[in-house]
Amino acid sequence: ISVHGGVGGPGGLGGQHGGSGGVGNGPHVAIHDSTVHLNNGEQSDDPKQKILGWLSPFNFFQRQNDILETCQEGTGQWFLSSQNFKTWLSSPQNVLWCEGIQGSGKTALSALVIDYIQKMYITASSTGFAWIYLNYKEDQVQTKANLFASICHQLWVDKPIPELLQNLYTKHLAQRTRPTLNDILDVLQITLVGHSRMYLVIDALDEFSDPERAGFLLKLAKIIKQFPVHLLITVRPHSVSPGNHFSDIQRIAIEAHREDITLYVEDQLQLLPNVTSLIKGRHSLLKEIIQAVERDVNGMFLLAKLRMTSLATHTNIASLLKAITELPKDLTGAYLLTMDRISSRSESYKELAHKLLMWVSNAIRPLSVAELCHILAVEPGDTSLDLVKAPHIDIILAACAGLVTIDKELAVVRLVHYTAQDWLESWFPDAHKKIALTCFQYLEFFDISHWWSFDENKYPLVIYGQYCIEHTQRIGDSQMELIDQLEKFASKAYFWRQLWEDLGWGDTFSFWEDGPWPEDEEYFQALILAAAGNLQSITHHLLTEKQCDTRHYKWALSLAAYRGHCEVVQLLLSLGNVNPQWGLHHAIEKNQPKIVRMLLDAGADPNIAGGYCRTALHAAVYRKSEPIVKMLLDARADVNILGGEDETALQMAVDRQSEPIVKMLLDAGADVNIVGSEDETALQMAVGRQSELIVKMLLVAGADPNIGGGMYRTALRMAVSSKSELIVKMLLEAGADVNIVGGEDGTALQMAVSRKSEPIVKMLLEASADVNIVGGKYGTALQIAVHRHSEPIVRVLLDAGADPNIVSGVFGTALHAALRNQSVPVVKMLLSAGANVNIVTDKFEPALYAAVKRGSVPIVKVLLDAGARVNIVWGRYGTALQAAIAHQWDELRFKPIAKLLLDAGADVNVKGRTTHQSALQAVRARGWKTIEQMLLKAKAIPIDYNENFGVIQYCR
Repeated sequence: ISVHGGVGGPGGLGGQHGGSGGVGNGPHVAIHDSTVHLNNGEQSDDPKQKILGWLSPFNFFQRQNDILETCQEGTGQWFLSSQNFKTWLSSPQNVLWCEGIQGSGKTALSALVIDYIQKMYITASSTGFAWIYLNYKEDQVQTKANLFASICHQLWVDKPIPELLQNLYTKHLAQRTRPTLNDILDVLQITLVGHSRMYLVIDALDEFSDPERAGFLLKLAKIIKQFPVHLLITVRPHSVSPGNHFSDIQRIAIEAHREDITLYVEDQLQLLPNVTSLIKGRHSLLKEIIQAVERDVNGMFLLAKLRMTSLATHTNIASLLKAITELPKDLTGAYLLTMDRISSRSESYKELAHKLLMWVSNAIRPLSVAELCHILAVEPGDTSLDLVKAPHIDIILAACAGLVTIDKELAVVRLVHYTAQDWLESWFPDAHKKIALTCFQYLEFFDISHWWSFDENKYPLVIYGQYCIEHTQRIGDSQMELIDQLEKFASKAYFWRQLWEDLGWGDTFSFWEDGPWPEDEEYFQALILAAAGNLQSITHHLLTEKQCDTRHYKWALSLAAYRGHCEVVQLLLSLGNVNPQWGLHHAIEKNQPKIVRMLLDAGADPNIAGGYCRTALHAAVYRKSEPIVKMLLDARADVNILGGEDETALQMAVDRQSEPIVKMLLDAGADVNIVGSEDETALQMAVGRQSELIVKMLLVAGADPNIGGGMYRTALRMAVSSKSELIVKMLLEAGADVNIVGGEDGTALQMAVSRKSEPIVKMLLEASADVNIVGGKYGTALQIAVHRHSEPIVRVLLDAGADPNIVSGVFGTALHAALRNQSVPVVKMLLSAGANVNIVTDKFEPALYAAVKRGSVPIVKVLLDAGARVNIVWGRYGTALQAAIAHQWDELRFKPIAKLLLDAGADVNVKGRTTHQSALQAVRARGWKTIEQMLLKAKAIPIDYNENFGVIQYCR
């Protein structure tokens, strides 16, 4: 059987899809011998397309095209020409808030706006466009991260992929994980930087459920404040408030304008063959039909569309005239009339339509065409799948009289409008029972014990079939009617979960989500599934009528507590042989305060170790659950036990930066000075996270700022490292020792100098920091300041009594450090402060020696003026003159230094310590004639020169 998704019949503004009919260009579904293969196009091998496809599960490009196809040409001009719309177009960081009742055309206007602005800026490469079409049936994938990822996808689709996104893809692909919200927002930030303006259209915000929606708006508002984003949002009136998120808001009320409805009706009449034949040549009848459809439409295109659909089947003028007078006055009437038309057809058509509408309106998520083909092929009593029973998709669409349509983007079947959902749910009161039975029945068709070889692509309904538990839960008191089916499912449940884990169904189905599931097949019993699925009636029956292994009770309680099923937990506690301890950590892990209360009341001990965090208190602190922390403290939880990472609950609360919980723990007697993980105290952790309020709380509670440990040894050194002036001040006032030495950075003063924080340097000096303590890699604070090129701090330290002549660290003296940097001002400052220019040690060369080697004429002159002795013999070369010759390769550059040294009385005849016995020999070896003459003029004594010794050997 070849099944094609057809192009709908009469379309309508507002994204209202057409009625039944038409074989078209939708996704192709090929059904052969009990297999269904859905082909939406070949998967691209293009690395860029792979990354973008991985980034977002949405393809709003196709959705935009589908909606535009249904829009009536010429409509919506009133919106595009409105002053508020024009203001929004030209004003960045502006929000256009568009409210309209159901069926008023909000979705179509969104599509028209997108099309309009894209054409307006078709040549503007720096202008970005993105749009989001929200749908209440897609709650599982409509997350903040996925929606922001879709925006990134759209903005990068015609540009090179940024390196950050490529790295994210590589990292998460290797780890088999999804990018976090912060990952996505980082990508969006660098994306928006490259745009001069960006237009974002979000349709049907009210179909995005809280709390995801609130968090999405909060992040969106921050982005709009940072970047030139023009945001347009459509919503139903009174459904969502912009609140305080957006400051600059324009508003437009959306409704179906009469001229738009007239255009729509006149055009759609041409697409109704029966009506077209009947009105041919009858202009008065045409006018009467138009007026009837337009009358009391109350701004709803949807109502006009449903009225048009109701006229499609009339075959004579009499029945058409009668239908005109009986057109439905509202959506309820229109839906009721459509269902009457369905019921008046043959029994097989009616059954087909009712079954399809029941599934589509009560399914937990949208169903694909392939899934529906399998659903409609299953009949009560079947023990195997026979796809010959599946009807053609055209027949399916026709049977539903325009109430359903195919979404080409995802090849899923949807109701024509969300208002049909509410109306149809009441039409099928036993829908969830029937759906659950079909799911259980379908899953029984397969031997899943060899799950690793199961091909889920051949049987698309197996994924949705896992919702059998959730549909059973929605039955309520009638759950017991399905207990036999549940027990059969339980016998294979272990294998279904293995398949779920192997195939990664997490994005489409959540029953088997990570949680305290047993590892062994023998524990997958009906009781465990009933507890996990909140099947209260069945749980009660199994607890009272059947004997279960104690280990089954353990897994049942763990799963029920983890998922927050209070009634099931109560049943297990009152009727089962359970230890309340089993569920405590799992309830805390998922932040279930009501269940924690129940388990504590039942005798759970908060101090028994278990789980990743070891104690219940640690787990609650990690989750930042204030109510649960309070419960545990009231239940006498020990606040000073070390947890899984060798840290106390207080240290974990500090790490999580939860001020209220820190206060609760301190009030409960937490020891502030226990050294925990990484040898840090709670105070050190708070300082490291720059949590000023928590630092203050800990100090007030008696935290010792001088306890050593961790990377920075003390809290003060850690505060200095992060350049947190307020925290440094608090620690000093609390008695922090400023002169403790630790690590390569030395004292707190030396670290402050290294971080070039002049305010903190002054604070430490005022607190009696010893300016001349030797420690760390660089020796003294003065040497560090010189090395860091910080002249203001050098002056502060000298004014505080820093000794420039201390020999230490890797440089020797502060003057040596200044010579390495060739900083003339600092050299002068040090000399003015009494720096000894002639200090010599076995390890560190004379200052003049160091200066001439670097060829700094100004510094050589300063040192000579300060009394540097030119004839000190040191190291392998001898005098400063000999060292200078050895390290200079350009005669012209060397000449000024040679002149300074000679003018200062350099002895040209001092015997050297290398191959060359004198300066003259070295100069001749280089062939420097000018310098040779200068040396001879200075009375250098010529010595026989051995040609076997060259300059290379001299300078080695």
